[in-house]
Amino acid sequence: MKWNVFQIDVKSAFFNGNLEEDIYINQLHGFIIKGKEEKVYKLKKALYGLKQASRAWYWRLDSYFQKKGFHISESEHTLYVLTKKGDFLIVCIYVDDIIYYGSYNMLIERFKVDMTDLGLLHYFLGL
Repeated sequence: MKWNVFQIDVKSAFFNGNLEEDIYINQLHGFIIKGKEEKVYKLKKALYGLKQASRAWYWRLDSYFQKKGFHISESEHTLYVLTKKGDFLIVCIYVDDIIYYGSYNMLIERFKVDMTDLGLLHYFLGL
């Protein structure tokens, strides 16, 4: 079909993910409150490097795609498909990298509105 494959790198993927459980961390160097050094912070959102961050990111991304009308593949849980009037858009996710292509330019353009587009795919997992 000779369709172009595009890529997106989500720079803030692991920030602001909603946490399912309570997570507490020690006060960070430079942010220690005098007289309350023994206190800890309760996180409201996921932080980069937190074990739960990738799960929080995936659930947030999954929720976004579901709201936009995408259907998740039954055999590959990082593959989403959007179909509209015989046309389609396919999106594949690996951590914070996303590749996508489709049969109709308007679907592709609407998808890119909410994302930072890196253009045509040059390299993805050795492909």
